Amino acid sequence: MAKTRYNTLRESPADAKYKLCVVQFFIAGAKNGGSDKGPDGNRIDSIPIANSVIEAGGACDLILYDASNHEAFVAATAKYDALIVRINPGQLSQGTPEGTQQKFDDLMNEYIAKGKLVWSSPKIQTQMGAKDALVNIGKLNCGLEDSYAYYSEEELVAGFKKTCAFQPRVIKQNRGSAGGGIWLC
Repeated sequence: MAKTRYNTLRESPADAKYKLCVVQFFIAGAKNGGSDKGPDGNRIDSIPIANSVIEAGGACDLILYDASNHEAFVAATAKYDALIVRINPGQLSQGTPEGTQQKFDDLMNEYIAKGKLVWSSPKIQTQMGAKDALVNIGKLNCGLEDSYAYYSEEELVAGFKKTCAFQPRVIKQNRGSAGGGIWLC
């Protein structure tokens, strides 16, 4: 039996044991609020994430971070047990007052220190948000030891040709949310 798909936020259960929120950011002047957003202004995965929390019995809201009103965001998020951050690393540095990303990260770290759950933390976003994260986990059970990152055309041409001589390869330009890219093979 097929599962029902919901494209809008479902109602949270009144008796939810935990309250979570999905935190997003709207880039002023950008179509839909950013290249990572759909026509409704939400990240494509935000509503399914929130609805999954609701389906599991938790309460979940969608919250926008407004760089011009940080204190209102602090007040709004204080009531939640956990925050699911769907803001790309560095995105709060686009068209916002200087220091916005640091201010946001400091708040998330403060929440973590108080025992509030934050997914993913600023530290993890920095570590795993790097384009070469797949290369860095190559020796783990979930990684592939023969993954490489090439940062220039010359490195790509030399390295990719060498690895193709031994086995089939998948090549992908990893652009990330900001549009810049490196090649992952």
